[in-house]
Amino acid sequence: MIRITTKSKSKKFYLTTAIPYVNAAPHLGHALEFVQTDAIARYQKLLGKDVALVTGSDENSLKNVHAAEKEGIAPIQLCTRNAEVFKKMALEIGLSFTNFQRTSDKERHWPGVQTLWTLCNKVGDIYKKKYRGLYCVGCESFYEESELPDGVCPEHKTKPEIVEEENYFFRLSKYQDKLEALIESDELKILPETRKNEVLSFIRSGLQDFSISRSVKRAKGWGVPIPNDPEQMMYVWFDALGTYITGIGYGIDEKQFQKYWPADIHVIGKGILRFHAVYWPAILISAGLKLPKTIFVHGYITVEGHKMSKSIGNIVDPFVLIEKYGADSLRYCLLSEIPTFDDGDFSERILIEKNNSELVANVGNLVNRTILFITKNFNSEVPGGKLNDADEAFIEEQKRQSEKITDLLNENRLKESLDAVMEFSRNANKYFQDNAPWKSIREDRERASTVLYVLTNQVKDIAIMIWPFMPNASEKIFKQFNLTVKKWSDIGKLSVKAGHRLGTPEILFKKIEEGGTTAQLQPETKFADLDLEIGEIIEVKKHPNAEKLYIERVRMIDGERQIVSGLVQHFSEAELLGKKVIIVKNLAPAKLRGVESKGMLLVAEDEQGNVEILTDTSWNIGDKVYAKDLQQKSKQCVTFDEFTKIKFEIKDYSVFADGKLLLVSNNPIRTERIKEGRVC
Repeated sequence: MIRITTKSKSKKFYLTTAIPYVNAAPHLGHALEFVQTDAIARYQKLLGKDVALVTGSDENSLKNVHAAEKEGIAPIQLCTRNAEVFKKMALEIGLSFTNFQRTSDKERHWPGVQTLWTLCNKVGDIYKKKYRGLYCVGCESFYEESELPDGVCPEHKTKPEIVEEENYFFRLSKYQDKLEALIESDELKILPETRKNEVLSFIRSGLQDFSISRSVKRAKGWGVPIPNDPEQMMYVWFDALGTYITGIGYGIDEKQFQKYWPADIHVIGKGILRFHAVYWPAILISAGLKLPKTIFVHGYITVEGHKMSKSIGNIVDPFVLIEKYGADSLRYCLLSEIPTFDDGDFSERILIEKNNSELVANVGNLVNRTILFITKNFNSEVPGGKLNDADEAFIEEQKRQSEKITDLLNENRLKESLDAVMEFSRNANKYFQDNAPWKSIREDRERASTVLYVLTNQVKDIAIMIWPFMPNASEKIFKQFNLTVKKWSDIGKLSVKAGHRLGTPEILFKKIEEGGTTAQLQPETKFADLDLEIGEIIEVKKHPNAEKLYIERVRMIDGERQIVSGLVQHFSEAELLGKKVIIVKNLAPAKLRGVESKGMLLVAEDEQGNVEILTDTSWNIGDKVYAKDLQQKSKQCVTFDEFTKIKFEIKDYSVFADGKLLLVSNNPIRTERIKEGRVC
């Protein structure tokens, strides 16, 4: 890896990722946040700044205690193991962090957050009282009833538990006016504007003091002890937010802390905005510390249109994607496809398309053509030449494009800036095509020489521009062109001079065939191709041309659809009406005796031919059927022949596919009467 060194007199730039819980493995949402943070960090390095980037693991939470209990191991064992997995993912995705801070670290983290507590307590902002409230373990947060639509957590869709105990509280209400003024004036800047307005609305609704400790009993002895109170442990959010200062030495290395604090940017997901934009600045003000400058708030990733969820079974493993496609292709897809500040959808199909049509056909094509032409026709030495008016105009136009990219990056608009980089590369490809050096090399060698001189410097500029987004590809370009990584200020300069000797040409990006090139995203199983969804039968009528067929109208999450099924001899119309049923949603449409069926209704059948509808009153329209321990990757369409090759079976009243238990909302699908049989 090529490392960029900065001069000691360079201005500092400090940024952080959120500090993720480590109760489970990292998913694609973590990868998105890591690459967004890294792109900002690398751009700042190219500006010549001394960059510190802190990430880490939030370990002192009830989530982790519960996860450890399920495995029958101690919390420290679970956290140590899972923290290493997160660190490995950060390294593989290319996060250029300077410190990975674990909140269970008694030497590097605890002193700082205990100092923070002491400072807040010293000014009277911490007090103790008995409390009864609604607590969501998933959020590690108390909620007011008014904040719980339908009585469930808005983030995790679970019902909070009632907790009653004596805790320490922080006087958040004291800082309402101060916080509103800071955010409204952009002294504490929140990106995007919609999130700023969201925070202001929350503040103006009236801030309540919040609990910042748990009893040792409820915390089960896991966490940071409260100074001078052995019966209380620090609340996870007070503790975890402190990582942003302990990660640069607060509490143990005052010189390093003063060098980098305040943070220039905290990069977080929208689900934890309140903690970072309200709780954290209030704590810092109380402790007499400077505030971060900007809070950068990204959205969530959906997969094939659905929010990633363990219950749906569509969690995407970033390790598998990196192994299959490489870190740069994944980084490019995430940064160019997902809106920087909004939700966005991911699919392997999109990644493959973007790799082939944008990376291979655009950047890779330009780099490869340029270096091969020089290698073949100029003995691997950059030729010189005399620029004409058209060359000068092209270079000036590209400078204006690079200024646009700079402006976008200065505003942290990552997707738009990367789109503009791709446009810069397309412009250079057009220049190559319009000037046709393969023709002029025979007729006017000096003209061909000039064109390749210009193109070499264009490629150099592109290598600089893509370093924040795709560092591996950037460094490969610099290596092929026998250059060290240049600073951002070198863009637009003809700094690669005539006579410079190039390195060995290599293919920069390889075309990916459908299905990938290495490991599969999920186990080789046909069931993963299916899209099974719960619908409700709202109308049943006899088929006009077939006495054994019904035509059912089924309400689905995205509208109604018509299903034709051969159930007349097994059920009356009344027995089917109103039932929640499993529909094969992505089955190829087919006409059955002249009536189109858009899907298939699944039933259970035993060896004697007895048939039972697979149904459950607890199911909701839109719930997905998935296999335990299997990640779904449904095809756009499966044929009936493909469907029949999947091995469905019923064993001891439970439904299996390809040997895996089928679930809906974490509950096994059960039959009522058929103990052994098949699904059809």
